[in-house]
Amino acid sequence: MIREFFYLQKSDRKVILSALCVMLIAFGIIIFTGRAEKDTNTFSSADTIRKEKEHQAYKQRYKQHPQMVYVCTKVVYRDTAFRRGHALSNREHDSLVARYQIKISEGEHVILNTADTAALKTVPGIGPYFARKIVQYGQRLGGYVSVDQLDEIEDFPLDAKDYLVVQNASPHKLNINQLSLNELKRHPYINFYQARAITDYRRLHGPIKSLYDLKLSKDFPQEAINRLLPYVAY
Repeated sequence: MIREFFYLQKSDRKVILSALCVMLIAFGIIIFTGRAEKDTNTFSSADTIRKEKEHQAYKQRYKQHPQMVYVCTKVVYRDTAFRRGHALSNREHDSLVARYQIKISEGEHVILNTADTAALKTVPGIGPYFARKIVQYGQRLGGYVSVDQLDEIEDFPLDAKDYLVVQNASPHKLNINQLSLNELKRHPYINFYQARAITDYRRLHGPIKSLYDLKLSKDFPQEAINRLLPYVAY
C-alpha cells in the first residue's frame, strides 16, 4: 500500500497527506481536551472534600476549646443550618458560635452591670458581638438600671434577657447644672435639643432643682423625664 502511494500523482498525494494531518490534529485536540476536563473535575472534587474536612476539623476544635471560637463576624461557614456560601449576619454568627460554647442553664443568671464579655458570652443567644455591645452601651449609659434597656440595642435577642438581672443598680449620675451642652448630649438619653433646653433653662431661670422643671419644654415629655431620672443629679 505504501508503494502504491508513491505511484499516485503529486496532487493526490498532497490531498491524502493534508487529510491525514487534519485527522491527527483533531485526534490530538480531542485527547487533550478530555484530559484537561478530567483533571479539572478531579481538582474540583478533591477541593470540595478538603474544604469539608477542614470544616469538620474546625467544629471539633470548637467543641474542645470553646474559648477559641471567636472569629470575624463576617465569615462564610459551610454549615447545614445556613445556606452554603452565605455571609452570616451578626445575629446568625452569634447563634452559630453559641453551639460551641459552654452556656448557663435555665434558671441561672448573669448580673448585668458587673459582667464582662466572657461572662456575657455564657448567656444563650449571646456571642462576641452582642457581648461587646452590652458592655459598650452600659458604659455610655453609666450603668444599667433595668434589663429592658437591652431592647435599645439594635437586633438584640430578646430571649437572652431571661438570663440577665440587674442588682443594686448605682448608675453614674450627670450633674445637669454643671455640664456643658456638648457634655450633656453625649448621654444616650439626651439629644441636642434636650441639652439645649437644659442650658437655656439654667441661663434664664438659674439652677435646675428637678427634671420636672423642664416638663413645660416640648423636648421633655413625661417618658423622656422618667427614662433620664436615674442618671441625673442637681
